[in-house]
Amino acid sequence: MSGDDRNIPEENPPEEAVFKPSRWPGLIWAVPLAAVAIIAWLGISALTHSGPSVEVWFPVTGGLKPGTTKVQYQGFNVGHVGDVTISKSLNQMKVQIDFDSSMAGHLGPGTRYWIEGANFSLSNLSDIKEVISGPVIGVDPRPGKTVGKAQGLGEAPVLKSAEPGLQLALVTPELSHISSGSPVFYKGYKVGQVLDVAMAPDGKQFTIRIFVKAQWQNLVKADSRFWYAGAVRVSTAGGPGVQLESVPALLLGAVAFETPKGNAASAENEANYTLYDSKAQAENAPGSGAVLYQALFAGGPHGLAVGAPVQLEGSPVGSVTAVTMRYDATAKRLETLVTLALQPQRINLANGTWNLADPAPQMNAMLATLIAQGLRAELGSSVPVVGGKTIQLDLVKDAPPAALQPGNPPELPVFGSGGGDVGQVIAQVNDILASINAMPLDKIAVNIHSATSRLAALAKSRQTKQTLLHLDRAMAHVDDITRQAKAQLPAILASLRQTAAQAQAALASARGMLSPQGPANASTDEAGLPHTLYELSQAAASLRALADYLNSHPGALIAGRGTDHVARTVFAGLAQPGGMRRQADDLSGPRAY
Repeated sequence: MSGDDRNIPEENPPEEAVFKPSRWPGLIWAVPLAAVAIIAWLGISALTHSGPSVEVWFPVTGGLKPGTTKVQYQGFNVGHVGDVTISKSLNQMKVQIDFDSSMAGHLGPGTRYWIEGANFSLSNLSDIKEVISGPVIGVDPRPGKTVGKAQGLGEAPVLKSAEPGLQLALVTPELSHISSGSPVFYKGYKVGQVLDVAMAPDGKQFTIRIFVKAQWQNLVKADSRFWYAGAVRVSTAGGPGVQLESVPALLLGAVAFETPKGNAASAENEANYTLYDSKAQAENAPGSGAVLYQALFAGGPHGLAVGAPVQLEGSPVGSVTAVTMRYDATAKRLETLVTLALQPQRINLANGTWNLADPAPQMNAMLATLIAQGLRAELGSSVPVVGGKTIQLDLVKDAPPAALQPGNPPELPVFGSGGGDVGQVIAQVNDILASINAMPLDKIAVNIHSATSRLAALAKSRQTKQTLLHLDRAMAHVDDITRQAKAQLPAILASLRQTAAQAQAALASARGMLSPQGPANASTDEAGLPHTLYELSQAAASLRALADYLNSHPGALIAGRGTDHVARTVFAGLAQPGGMRRQADDLSGPRAY
């Protein structure tokens, strides 16, 4: 630009910029303002919906995660784990549980907490899901003001609420396969379950607490019997069989019970009962009114144990309460003293009833009478040889005299050596073997061999064969003769009848001659005609008897003389003096026929 141009004024000079601030903040502040609003809303919502917080102490268990592990009540989420810390002793952990506001007023005294899914249990198969997905904390609420600190359970309780029912304690010296949650059966139907199992401080017995639901608690009486029903057992009552309550009982263990008939009082809550090892022991266990007796057997017990049944003529009437083996130095032998209890209720009285307040006098009188009739105690088996040992009270035929021996308790007479079935069988086998060994078996074998050799030689001899051949031929001749006789018999009988008729006609003619008008009266020899008539009558009678006899006995033709010869002889003798009488005697006598 030239100097002249510098002095030329501008026509449109530029305007100066003026800053004017806005009354609204910039958009950049929208993000922090929104964050503040969200935080405020969450805080207000947390204050509005937050529930109580409780500190619970559990045994050290892995898998709990703050903010992740859930707290559930009957499957619904009611809170979560806020924090987990371990104690200084490292044997417990403190878990802070933050509940929803809905749980306020339900975490009062008695509320129980436990960890589900930390351990697998067959009694609760739902633990499988928690084992896979991770443990959760369960809660069993109680109404009331929230208790801020509580002691958790090591495992889930069987009853997760105050369900009405009956709780009982079962005592047993040995613990079978029973645990918390095992079922309780009555006649095969589940009516309750096991709450927990505890061992006494001295380790001598176990206490099993069970729960029976309210609708079934009337089935439990003061005299009910409980037994372990969680295993497969061989039963010999009424014949061999297998005893198994159910398949779940085989896996979990189980308790079963039954109640004898009667008017026993109802069971009281927390009452104590004995848990028997089997149903047979429970049924045969002595109850109220049982009367004790003892029996002394020679030898050892041979497997007899406490709880074995006692049978009277095959019917269970009690059980064995004690078995003691001892050595008698005087007799120099082993012996077994058995104490048994007889139950009066198992034996019905035809005339009267048992005085259950003191049944011993009645029981003693009954046994004394039966012992006089041969009742004896014997060691036996429910199934011969292989069955469990029992005490059998049986009537023994021709038993030596015995009596009920007084004592405390009285002693029953025994029968047998006490060796049991196996011992008796072995003794019998030994006796049989001894008898066999005493027999002269060598001589018997030689004699048998000699006899059989002679029989074989006789059978092979020529004379035996010829004798049998002749006998066969003789039998054939007899058959031929019999057939011929049967064929000729009708003609022979007809000839005999004709001969008899002719003789009868001759007799009639003779009578005509002897009549007053007959020619015989005109004869000078009157003495000879009546005699001749008598001869003819006897001959005719003989011929009729011959015909009748041959008709009834055709075999006489074979054994006796031929009929034609007989007939010729008869008629030949008619011409001789006195011949008719002799022929009549011969024909009517037993010698000819």
